[in-house]
Amino acid sequence: FPVTIGLKVSQSPALSDSAAEDGWPGKLLETPIPASQMEEEMFYARTEMGVRFMSSLSLVSISGPTAGLGSYVQKQFAFGTGFRQDIDLGVQLIDWFGLSLETGYALNSVRANTEGMNISDGTYWTFPFLAQICFQYPNESGWIPYLNFGFGGAVTVLKLGQVTYAGSPSISGTGNCVTNAYQIAAGVRYRLYEDLSITLGYKFYGNSQGTVNLNNGVQLGLGSPVTNSAEVGVNFAF
Repeated sequence: FPVTIGLKVSQSPALSDSAAEDGWPGKLLETPIPASQMEEEMFYARTEMGVRFMSSLSLVSISGPTAGLGSYVQKQFAFGTGFRQDIDLGVQLIDWFGLSLETGYALNSVRANTEGMNISDGTYWTFPFLAQICFQYPNESGWIPYLNFGFGGAVTVLKLGQVTYAGSPSISGTGNCVTNAYQIAAGVRYRLYEDLSITLGYKFYGNSQGTVNLNNGVQLGLGSPVTNSAEVGVNFAF
């Protein structure tokens, strides 16, 4: 005669809790952080955003199809408070040292910084591409200071609605150039979870001189401005 045997397998509370803890972003951390939770995943992604302040920009040279543009040489552009957002992909080779790649974008409005000059509808875009060496100091408080040094390049896009100066021919148009770039970033991140942190940082950025060819045939030789940014963001370890 047939015999039926039924088996019922139930998940123990301990196993269920363990599985939940293994999910991203891991356990909510309490300080001091125990040794078992100090170690982080090797790879991370970070995005930060904030305000950007630019130094004045000199017109080193200018040429074009219209005579009388020489009066613009050594005149300066100023910039309104801008916005910057970055994305980093990195790897922690050891606890205190790693490497990362950073890109993103930044935007500032352009205004006159020389008496007698007027500018309408000007924008200055920056798209950096940087390789960085990264230092940090892990500790049980969860507040991790960091210092990064970046080198690479950037694409600059300059749009000028109309620039006039002291009776000289007006300048307008859009153009771009590629320059060398460098950056120093310093800040701190706070570990909320095993694999999730919030960040607060400062970035000093600069690029080399570049030549922008506007779409109306005018060629502008630009100086090398520097920028200061204050940013907040999130760091995802995986």
